[in-house]
Amino acid sequence: MNKMSDTNHNEHLVLFVDDEEKTRKYFARLFGGKFKILLAKDGVEALEVFREHIDDIALVVTDQRMPNMTGSQLLEKVAELKPSCIRILSTAYSDIDAAIDVVNKGGMYQYITKPWEVNDLETALMRAIDLYRVQKERDALLRQKLSSVEMLASSDRILSIATLAIFRDDGLRHVGEALKILVELAETGVAGEDDVSGIDPALNWRELYRRHLVFIRSIREGMTDDRLSGQALDYSQSVPVMSALGNLTEKLECYQWIGNEESSTGWPGALETIQGEVEPLLTALAAVMRDAGVVLISEVQGGVEFKLSSRLLAKNLEPFRSATAHAPSDDCIALAAAFFRLAHAGAVFKISPETRGDMIRLKVLFDLKKRVDVGVRGWDSLIGSLADNDVFWTRFGA
Repeated sequence: MNKMSDTNHNEHLVLFVDDEEKTRKYFARLFGGKFKILLAKDGVEALEVFREHIDDIALVVTDQRMPNMTGSQLLEKVAELKPSCIRILSTAYSDIDAAIDVVNKGGMYQYITKPWEVNDLETALMRAIDLYRVQKERDALLRQKLSSVEMLASSDRILSIATLAIFRDDGLRHVGEALKILVELAETGVAGEDDVSGIDPALNWRELYRRHLVFIRSIREGMTDDRLSGQALDYSQSVPVMSALGNLTEKLECYQWIGNEESSTGWPGALETIQGEVEPLLTALAAVMRDAGVVLISEVQGGVEFKLSSRLLAKNLEPFRSATAHAPSDDCIALAAAFFRLAHAGAVFKISPETRGDMIRLKVLFDLKKRVDVGVRGWDSLIGSLADNDVFWTRFGA
């Protein structure tokens, strides 16, 4: 008996994509008894299904010629969302050259030609699932080897961001609020099987500090005075949330408003002042989430809520959480500065995961009854907030 047939291939999902309904039904009839199969009629629907079941899908098999998006384009997006997912392209003989080119570039595991040889296709599916399982086990072992050096580097980077922000403006208050949201955003979306990108078991102290100096230089150059220093908000007056944000989001085409809830409380300050404080966050968030295409935003009680791809955030904010050799992008530094600036103004940030898929909800809220012009500043603010920062110590504590 074939050794592969002794292995359970039914524990992970296979997503099959083809614009012909009869082909989808044929695939499901052939392999539905041996694999758990999801079906999609094109790349757009496939991405929706993939995001909904991202943790369970091990393999994507797609036709090349489809409306809206080619199979190779779909597989590129799948690779961005979940690099460990195995990808197979189904193509006619006339498209073999394109398929070979994608394989050679590392864009997929292999291609299969139409019409299918059923036995060969079944073998390819089994081997793909086996490969996914082996990679998953390997990555689990790699995560276990996360060294104390790597952990120290991660905590140092987060603290360096706050430290350099205070160097720029030693009057910053509520530093812990910004520190907390940076840790949460950088960590979200990496708790699963693909959380190996920042792990470097061979990292030594010399290389660690070289990377850390590069990181600090990037933060120092990007965390400029104009990004951190804003205007004080007058909490005795307020403006409606939509009035504060509507014109700003119109200028940034990525934002799409959803829902019809209206906050019973507005945001503090005069219109131009609050817009000046929140615009850096909108601009930086749009830049960091550029590859998502659309960022959904809605008004909620006390502020706004963004729906964001946690995996895209994790990918772009990786330099904030690990000892990677890559310096953070200017967009990511601008995002960090925007959080410090808004936290100083009294904003509160909350994160909650979606029940399905890889999306999270980020809320930015203001409480008009809150006194933000009192409390410790600068270093005392950082020391005090760090001692009580459960999010930080959950991630980096012993």
